[in-house]
This record gives sequence, C-alpha cells and structure tokens, in this order.
Amino acid sequence: MTQPIHELLTTKHPLHFSENGKFRIMMLSDIHGGRGFAADETHDAVEALVAAAKPDLVIIAGDICGPGYIHAETTDDVRHVLDSITAPMERRHIPWAHVYGNHDDNYGVPNEVQQPVYESYPYCISKAGPDDIDGTGNYFLPVYAHDGDDVLFGVWGLDSHHSMPEFFEDYSIPANTKYFQSSPAASGDYDGPRASQVFWYWQSSQLLEQHFGHKVPSLMYMHIPTPEHALVTLHKNRLKFKGYHLEEVACHTLNSGLFSACVQRGDVKAIFCGHEHENNFCTEYFGIKLGYDGFLSYHACHNEDIRGCRLFDISADNPADIQTQILLLRDVTK
Repeated sequence: MTQPIHELLTTKHPLHFSENGKFRIMMLSDIHGGRGFAADETHDAVEALVAAAKPDLVIIAGDICGPGYIHAETTDDVRHVLDSITAPMERRHIPWAHVYGNHDDNYGVPNEVQQPVYESYPYCISKAGPDDIDGTGNYFLPVYAHDGDDVLFGVWGLDSHHSMPEFFEDYSIPANTKYFQSSPAASGDYDGPRASQVFWYWQSSQLLEQHFGHKVPSLMYMHIPTPEHALVTLHKNRLKFKGYHLEEVACHTLNSGLFSACVQRGDVKAIFCGHEHENNFCTEYFGIKLGYDGFLSYHACHNEDIRGCRLFDISADNPADIQTQILLLRDVTK
C-alpha cells in the first residue's frame, strides 16, 4: 500500500510556486455533461473563469458526466465532454486534474476505463493511483519551491465512490443490512473514501514528512463531502460561516475516520468537495477549512447564484495559511 516516494511525487507537469512565491488553484465541479449537454455554454463558462482567475492549477471535483437524459455511454462521449471543459486549460498550458463523482460511471463506462481518456490530454496530471487501494484517482500532487526541490505544498485527490449499495456489493455485505447516517444533519446514502484510502493517505503523508524533513501543508479534495461537512452546519452560530448553505449535506454515510486522520497528521489544511449544487459555504473546524466549490452545470438543479468555482491562494512563505474565495460566473460575464 505504501508507494515509493518517486511514484508519489511524479507528475506529468511538475508544479512550482511563481517567482513571487504565489500559487493559485481553481476548483470546479458538477458539469453533468454527456450526450446533448451544453458544450458551448460550458466551454465559455470555464473560459471566462480561467481568464479571470489565471490559475496555476485547475482541479475538477467530479460529476463531470451524467446523470439522466444527458450522460456518457462511451469513451467518445467522455472525450466530447472533456474537449469542451478542458480546452481553456489546454490552450494556456495550465495543468489540470480531476476526481470522479457518484454520477461519472452511471451509464456503463467504468471510471477505470475513463481514466486513460483523461490522462491522454497533454495537461491532465491526474493519476489512477495505487492498484491495491479502493477507487480510481487517488494521488498526491506536489507543488515545489520556485527554484528548488523542496515541496512546499500539496494536493490530495481522493475517489469518494458512489453509494452504499455499491459499498455493500464490493464488501459482500447483505443488501438488507440496516445503516444510518453518520451525522444528524446529513441526507442520502452515499459512499466515501474507504479505510484503504485513509491508510494510504496516512502512510504517504508520513513518507513525505520523512523525505522532506517537514510536514507538507495540503489541500484535499473529493466529490462527496465528509460527515464533518454536515456536522458543522449544526453549529453555524459557533463557527465562522461564509457562503451559501441552501440544502442538506449529502455526505459519506459511514465515517471512515478520514477527517480524524487529517487532524492527527496535521498536514491537510483544507478539505473541499462538490456534489451539492446549492452549497458553496466555507468554515473551519479543528484547524481545517471545510467547504464546497459551487457548481457549473447547465442541466442539473442549477442555481444562478451558485454557479462558478472556488479559488485557493497559497504563499510560499506560509503555505499552511490557505486563502480561499468563491468566484461566481455572473461576476466575470457581466
């Protein structure tokens, strides 16, 4: 389960802080593309956001394809979606990465079959991840100092899978097994990163610390939110809460201990997700920023007040202090 350090650190295009010590990440999700989707509108939206934000890295947090009457049945359908949404990055030579959501494989194209399509794009730096852990698309992206080999920051991408029926099938659990929500503020029956992925993160985090002589401050992203994303909504009056919380948090049904592992390791400073289309809030719990990126779909429960992306600004002189803000599409297309 432990990856050699060179595998953990290898990316198609190495990421570096700029000469002035800055690094910007743009995060978007929930395109819900496929046959018949608004390809031109979606391209123009991503183009406007990229042009305004000028990111050094773009991360796409799942539900890139599907569901419903607009969906991807073949790898050609997947490529059609990716041609539209990644052209603004590819044309500017901006590296981009992705994780899968609960709808990406709804119509017969498994994520492991989609993965080579993604990786065929010149500036895609996503990786399938280790074969001996759950999911497709578990990886670490190092961000190096401008003029050195030290890794000052990192991005963890995790596959948050699909739903509890899929979890039951994978682990031969009887389908009639009763289960309950991990948080009283949660809804749905969604899966999440599993124990093998938590162990992989823990071991890889330790390996990075041993190799560089310090913990690497990081952003972690996935599609489906953690139970802690739901928990914090019960305590808005006790936390600094910013942004929209307009629907229940549809989080991991079982708590795998991922958030606790991040707290104890002390390197992950932010965990952000997609999945819900009417939440884009940000708060902080146990020293970790928790929140959403908004959404970008023109087909699935769209809300003009939410559509957009989230920006993360990191400085080389204090990379643990992640600054973040929502960038709304309506503000860059006036």
